[in-house]
Parts: sequence; structure tokens; C-alpha cells
Amino acid sequence: MKRVSPRRKRHNGNFDLLAKRRKEIVLIARHIGAAQTDDFDRYLIAWVWHNRKAKDQIWSVMEAAKRMGGKVTEAEAAAITEEASITRKHLSADNLARFLGVTFEQRQALHLTTIGSINVQKAARKELRKVRARKALADKRRGLGMRPQSESLSRTQPWRELGMSRATWYRQNKRGTPRETTLSTASFLSSEDRPVSPEGGAGLAERGFASKEVRGLPSSQTATTMAVDIPISVVPCWVFGRRSVSLARAA
Repeated sequence: MKRVSPRRKRHNGNFDLLAKRRKEIVLIARHIGAAQTDDFDRYLIAWVWHNRKAKDQIWSVMEAAKRMGGKVTEAEAAAITEEASITRKHLSADNLARFLGVTFEQRQALHLTTIGSINVQKAARKELRKVRARKALADKRRGLGMRPQSESLSRTQPWRELGMSRATWYRQNKRGTPRETTLSTASFLSSEDRPVSPEGGAGLAERGFASKEVRGLPSSQTATTMAVDIPISVVPCWVFGRRSVSLARAA
């Protein structure tokens, strides 16, 4: 059977682990004031482990000591470089944390990502990241107006309290509350208009319609009487269309 090699973790092409580690070592040293302690050499040694490509390692160690808030001479820098070459290297995240004594609280305060901690192991940190990610996602969903799973409809089941089926409850709530409409068109709204729904009262409407007399408009019978009483010769042409011309001549 062909052996399948484990999938390697991919990093960004521009990501430099060694440079990131050196920066975090400097952050830790400055945070705890390592330059004023007897363990200052320990941080410089760890810094040298991650500075493999330096052309002048002694000068680099002297500059690193300045960034950590301290100072070493050229001879001291040479001794630190020599000790780093013979000391067993601690390159994994948790091993380096044990070598430098980094706690989880310090890791969180400095936002370290390439150095572990001495009191919270890698597996536990992974679970904590999952919990934080779930909490952040829940806060985001709640900010968008979404309910948590404990308040979902499948859990609360409001249709049971109303004594109806789930399909009926969904059908009624899908419709929502009907919107109120007015009697006039949107272009000719007046202050006398009222809702046409029964909840709005009897008012001007009955079964959603209002009579023309109530609305101040002539009925069809009145309009017919008015048209008969007027002489045809006086009626404009546009009232009856093209036939009005012949009717006017006949009059």
C-alpha cells in the first residue's frame, strides 16, 4: 500500500517564521525587563538561534540587545554567540516558551503567535481558539438580528402553545399583518381618506368600495342625464370622438 505523507501546513509566501520569532523574543524581553535581570543572555541566545543568515552575528547580537532595552559589549556578544552554538536548541513553540518562561497571560498580552506557553499546552490553546471563534461568530449573528440555537423555532415550538399545527403556524406568520390601503390613488390623497379594512371602522367604505356620491363624484345615471340635456352642437368634439363631427353638422 502506498504511504501517504501528512499534509504540511501552508504559510503565506511572504511569511518569515525566523523574523517573526526574533520580533516576539524582543517583545518578551522588553515586557519583563530582561535586560535588568541575570537571564538576559538566555533571550539573546534564543535570538541567535533564529538569526541563522546573519553575516556579522556579533554585531547583530549587539543591536538585538539594544532593542531589548539593554547593552552588551563586543566581547560579551561573541561569548553569547559561542554559547548559542553549543546549547541545545529549543525551536518548537512550547519548548521555546519553556526556555524563556513565557506564560499564557504574557502570550495573550503580547499577541504572540509563534511562541507557546508554559501553563497552557498546544491542544488546550487550540480549544480556546475554537471557543473564541464560536463566540465571535455568535456575536456577529446576534448583531445581524439572528437568534441563537436555544431560541430557534425548532426549540421553542410556539405553535404548540396556540394549539395548532406547525404548517398552519408557518402559513399564518408568513402572511404577516396586511397593510392598510387608502381610498384615493396615491396622486390624489385627501384628508378625508380612511383605511378600507374593517378595523378602520365603517367610515366611507363598505366591503372595500365607496360610493361615488360619498366621494363627491356624479353617478353613471346622473352623468347620462347631464349629457342628454346638453345640445349636441355645444358638446366638444373630443367628448364623442370622431362621430361628433357628423352629429354637429346634422344639428
